Amino acid sequence: MAVLSFLGDLHYSTNKLAVRVTVLTKWSTITATMFRKTAMVLGDQKGSTIEATLYEELDNNAITMDEGDCFEIQNFKVTHASGLTRLTKNRFHIKLTSSSLISRIQPLPYCNYYCFANFLNVNRGLAHPKYSIDLYGALVGVGDLEIYAEEGVDGIPYGLNHRMQFTLINIELLNHYWNSTVATVVLCVLNFWRIEWGEGHLNHVSSYEGLSKLLFEPEIPEIQAFRMRIPN
Repeated sequence: MAVLSFLGDLHYSTNKLAVRVTVLTKWSTITATMFRKTAMVLGDQKGSTIEATLYEELDNNAITMDEGDCFEIQNFKVTHASGLTRLTKNRFHIKLTSSSLISRIQPLPYCNYYCFANFLNVNRGLAHPKYSIDLYGALVGVGDLEIYAEEGVDGIPYGLNHRMQFTLINIELLNHYWNSTVATVVLCVLNFWRIEWGEGHLNHVSSYEGLSKLLFEPEIPEIQAFRMRIPN
C-alpha cells in the first residue's frame, strides 16, 4: 500500500509513495522521437511545487488531468530535474508511466503556490534566468500590439509573431505613482515568466509562449494586501 508523501519530501530513491496534488499549469510538447508529451506543474497542500511529465501512451488511456483539478498519484518515477529552464526550483521531476495510478480527488484546501520575486532582486540580477519567476504589482502602462519576425537558425526568419510591452510597478512605487497621475490602477500577477538578459545587464521579463499567465485582480492574499494600500 502506498504511503502518502509531500512533494518537498520526494527524493531520487522514492518508492511506493503517493502524492495528492493540484495541476497548476499544463502544456504539450513534441519529443525528439516525435512522441507527444504533456508537461505539468503540480502543487501540494504545503505549497510545494514540482514539474511532471505525462507521455502520449499513458495520456491516451488515463483520466484527463485539467488545470485546477486535484489528483492522488501512485507508482510514479522520480528523476532529477535537468531542463535548461525550469518552472520550479524543486531538484526533482515526476515522470508518469504506464503503471502510474491517477485518481481524481476532492479539491485540496486553498494554498498559495506563487513564489513571488522581489523587484529589487530582479533588477540586481539576483533572480536566476534559469528559473521562471512570479511577480505582482500595478499595471500602469501598455504599449501597442507589434508584429515581429522570429529569428531562426543562422539568422533566417522563422515566422511572424506578436508581442506587447507593458510596465509593472511594485508596492514601494505605488504611492508616488498615484500622486503623479489620475490613471486607474490595475493589480495583476505575472505567473511563470522568464528573465532575459542583455549584454551585462537585465533586459526585461518576458513570457513563455503558451505557458506564462497574466492574471488581473486575482483573489490571493498578496493582492488583497496590495489593494488595501491603494489610496482612495
